[in-house]
Amino acid sequence: MTDTHVDERTEAGTDNRRAFLQTIGLATTAGLMGTAAGESDSAESTTASSDADLVSLTHGVAVGDVTATTAVVWARAAEAATIHVAYSPDQSFDRVGYDRTTVDAETDTTGQLRLESLESNTRYRYHVWATAGETAYRPLNGRTGGPKGRGPGGSNGKGKGKGNDDHPGKGRGPKKRPNEDGRGDGDRIADAIPEAVESGTFVTAPAPDDEAAVSFAWSGDTWGYGDDPVEPPFPGLRTIAECDPDFFLYHGDTIYADALTPAGKVTEDTPIDEALEIYRGKYKEMRDPPAEVADQTNLQELLQSTSVYTVWDDHEVINNFAGPIEPLMPEGRRAFREYWPLDRDDDADPGESNRFYDSFRWGKHVELFLIDTRQYRDPNVDLDSKTLLGQEQLEWLKGALADSDATWKLLASPAPLGYPSDSWATEADPTGYEAELLEVVEHVQTEPVSNLVVVAGDVHKSVVSAYDPDDDGEFEFFEAVAGPLGAPAGEPDDLYPALNPTEFFAKGEYRNFATVDVAESGETLTIGIYDEHGTEQFTKTISTSDIDAAADPENPDRIESTFDEDAEGWLVSQNGGSNRPVYHGTGGNPGGHIGDAENKGGVAWYYQAPFEYLGDREAFYGGTLSFDLRQEPADQQFDAEPVEGGDVLLQSGDRKLVYEFRSADDDPGEEWTSYEVSLSANEPWVDLTSQEPLATEERFREVLADLEVLRIRGEYRSGDDTSYLDNVVLTK
Repeated sequence: MTDTHVDERTEAGTDNRRAFLQTIGLATTAGLMGTAAGESDSAESTTASSDADLVSLTHGVAVGDVTATTAVVWARAAEAATIHVAYSPDQSFDRVGYDRTTVDAETDTTGQLRLESLESNTRYRYHVWATAGETAYRPLNGRTGGPKGRGPGGSNGKGKGKGNDDHPGKGRGPKKRPNEDGRGDGDRIADAIPEAVESGTFVTAPAPDDEAAVSFAWSGDTWGYGDDPVEPPFPGLRTIAECDPDFFLYHGDTIYADALTPAGKVTEDTPIDEALEIYRGKYKEMRDPPAEVADQTNLQELLQSTSVYTVWDDHEVINNFAGPIEPLMPEGRRAFREYWPLDRDDDADPGESNRFYDSFRWGKHVELFLIDTRQYRDPNVDLDSKTLLGQEQLEWLKGALADSDATWKLLASPAPLGYPSDSWATEADPTGYEAELLEVVEHVQTEPVSNLVVVAGDVHKSVVSAYDPDDDGEFEFFEAVAGPLGAPAGEPDDLYPALNPTEFFAKGEYRNFATVDVAESGETLTIGIYDEHGTEQFTKTISTSDIDAAADPENPDRIESTFDEDAEGWLVSQNGGSNRPVYHGTGGNPGGHIGDAENKGGVAWYYQAPFEYLGDREAFYGGTLSFDLRQEPADQQFDAEPVEGGDVLLQSGDRKLVYEFRSADDDPGEEWTSYEVSLSANEPWVDLTSQEPLATEERFREVLADLEVLRIRGEYRSGDDTSYLDNVVLTK
């Protein structure tokens, strides 16, 4: 149940304890009606009785999913209670909005309240408290004549913006809030608040047509990892609060359910009916750690100072879990909903929706897109076709990116697009989700989606990079990765070569966070990387002219890889996994070339083409694919059955076409051997996924129109083998 009460004409001058209590109604409980009217002989008797009706809030407060006109307030009571919130755009609390909701054990006594009709681009202050009875409270000095509805209504409060002292600290890096005399109205009000009342502040987003600067911070990966967790207090959280960002993006692994902490540890063997309490305990100790661990984690301080957008990743459930096949996911998802202020589904009350993806607009220049890479994913195993986002979320993301007119599109992906992980692109044994990554990247190019910047976490390093997957000399998107805040950090790895990356900065083995600052003009976006104490590690300013996602309207007549300078984004694929080939600067046919060695057995391994070759290539129907191969030694040869991929494989979704060179002399020798095959149904291409044994022209064109995989066989020998590739050319 949620009730709403508003009065625009409350008494001013709340600079002492009793006046504040009267302003927000705590001195007007049912048993103190006469006292509130002035029948008490002392303020002490009023406040003492009022305090007795309060139920303590146990884990601070938070505000999340802020828009220009709405915000969600979160709190947890010590027992079943009514949670109340009073909020105002004025430091003096002259104009007060009010809301309340009841909570009980069903949600672990957590509650969320959605505030509406807020003023855009405005700093709000709020106070939250709980009472034992639903009817024990009469709001705002018992007046009932004020207008009904959510929020403080149409007011003329001072908005944040350029030159507004209510919102200091804009710009790069940590800054302490200025305080001219050391005590403002907010400080004096704080002196009047009972200990059972929790307070905080947040800033609403600028309106979509508002030319406004925007600043936010992000990181993730807190409370340790494995059996030996890194312990609080996580100084990075405190440093972020000192930056005074417009909002904080808490980017995944907000708890480590599968790490041993005082709250317990979730494993594959944890009974489902016990998992929920462990998950809940993890969120509680992140806000209020056990005394034997630390006095604080600094998370409450951060959440009280700004709003938060929270993204989940794997450790909110269990390491590297995959969507609906994970039996523990529903309980982990429930606890995540209970302990974060979420408002991402128009058809559900806050905290009750299973949809965690959405977009949030911050003025004319910024739109933040939050995606869920866990809830809908297929297992990360060798499948012909699998999804990371799920079809509904994928189509939403593509449409939302294309429809956005914000100057900068900020894609909050829990895991990076261009850095290897267990998600978008994986170079270990699992196959990754390269086909879906290609679909997103191709969509960015063809729409086109301008000024895309990906902000990510998960990999426990800080990396700033840009990507030119079609190799046209223009970056399609930038990406910045930050974290961890508490988990152990490793050394950076190489970026995903198939996306044709350019690396500007990479650093590991330290705890860190990052910031984004978009200029009021919208012309520039600055990425900052900081260690947990606020020391700058790297900054890069990007202008709108640095990104050109538009694909060349004329398809090239020729795509080639001569390997004269590097491996040009090619990978080696085997047994469902992929890794980098070895690059050789000399000894090719001529110049440089790539190669790899394999001694693990299994099906034949392949050279895998980068994104430059993929996408809509129907115009190449009737053209040719040529390449040079060499191996050492050339004995113990075996034939690759078509079901294993033949000598060349073309794939689109679950549609596979393979070709075999059938001559007795077609195995590559110890000298370079040249191959060429026509991309047409005139050649005997085998259709592995149709009732027709050979590919028809229609089928061939379907595959080329959305080409997701092009592979060239590299293994021809049943024993230990080494193979080399050079001069791959795709021509019309």
